[in-house]
Amino acid sequence: MKLLLVCMKYDYGDPDRGYSYEWNHFYLGLKNYFKDVQFFDFYGEFQSQGQQGMQQALSDKIKAEKPDVSIFSLYTDQFSTEFVKGLQADTKTLCFFHDDGWRKDFVARWAPCFDVFTTTDPAGVRRYARQALSHAVYVPFGVNEQLFCPAPGLDKDIDVSFVGAWHPYREWLMSRLRKKGVKVEVFGYRWPNGMLSEASMIELFQRSKISINMTNCPSWDVRYLLSSPRALWNRFRSPKVYEQIKGRHFEIPACGAMQLSYYVDGLEKLFDPGNEVVLYQSPEELVDKAVRYLNDPEELERVTQNGLSRARKEHAYGVRFQTMFQLLGWYE
Repeated sequence: MKLLLVCMKYDYGDPDRGYSYEWNHFYLGLKNYFKDVQFFDFYGEFQSQGQQGMQQALSDKIKAEKPDVSIFSLYTDQFSTEFVKGLQADTKTLCFFHDDGWRKDFVARWAPCFDVFTTTDPAGVRRYARQALSHAVYVPFGVNEQLFCPAPGLDKDIDVSFVGAWHPYREWLMSRLRKKGVKVEVFGYRWPNGMLSEASMIELFQRSKISINMTNCPSWDVRYLLSSPRALWNRFRSPKVYEQIKGRHFEIPACGAMQLSYYVDGLEKLFDPGNEVVLYQSPEELVDKAVRYLNDPEELERVTQNGLSRARKEHAYGVRFQTMFQLLGWYE
């Protein structure tokens, strides 16, 4: 089966930010499972040639290489809808939507342009069917298990880690953990430690006993809202009200850290709570479970190993796409 990935090579199209999620997970991950996987950096071509030149280059590549499936991951509006629709004459087209739960207008515009599009929402297929979009398929995020993997011999010298952008609610939760004596290393945009490269983030997970997957939706917890004027202001101005399963849910266990995650609808179908992932639904649960598992290394190791096994066997992107193609009748 011949695949063409039409994605950005670099994060947000900026080489200084390193390789993109699509490059690290889709391209490198699928090369482990499919013999012929090619990449078209549409954003780089768009920057150098403009829309018309980029689209012509892509059309020429598809006509020359004749991929069975062309997999798109869009950014904004670098393509014209008419051009994308026209590609269906030469290749099957599939669009992977990362944030369809809240980019609803964007999905409504682009989904009709493809043979198939994905949703990361467990209820998404039914929801789109009600909107006369019957060609959606549920595909949660996954992981390139060759890149995100344990490092034998590396010391587990970090009790708890967290990677994600600063948010006043996240800072409030971190302060509660530290007040209970939990040593937590925090990295990301606007945190004092700053951001990590992909390689450094992987090493952080590999060194962590526990890594927290923390919500980025503001909280209505009155204790948080009264903790500072900024907390209340941020709660009312934030548009984020929708939790969703993200790539981090698979990257953490694949690296050999125990995942302590906020609850997201559908996560229990991907990992067995208490056996492969530990969930929390309140600040008290977050703190109590972090302390409990740090004080019970045997149980921590059991959950860690179970989560690692599940992530590698079922949630690798190669497995994801093979399963989807078989469901669609595109692959045997």
